[in-house]
Amino acid sequence: MYYKLTLASYFILLFGQVLWIGWLNPVTIIPKSVTLLFIVAPLLLPLRGLLNARFHTFKWVTLFIWVYFTIGIWNCASTSQWPLGALQVAMSLLIFVGSVMYCRKHDTRPKTEA
Repeated sequence: MYYKLTLASYFILLFGQVLWIGWLNPVTIIPKSVTLLFIVAPLLLPLRGLLNARFHTFKWVTLFIWVYFTIGIWNCASTSQWPLGALQVAMSLLIFVGSVMYCRKHDTRPKTEA
């Protein structure tokens, strides 16, 4: 269940970024290709590990996704970018929660008694 939540949120964030930057509200100051390169390309880094359900990838995605949370907060403060910011904040929180819960469920370290 947490695996599916993380993947669904991840793909909504990925395609939402592309849709927003590419068609819905393109920034005219910076070329689309540069914006996509710096905003969307880093999201492709964990794709293979997430699709193969690698535990290590889920662990570092919990740290990596906070960048998109911060960008989302920044975009929420903007009047023209607030829908993108709301999407980024919501999906990054869902990815974080899903990844943390997946890691808790699939942790294979022996439990030590205190």
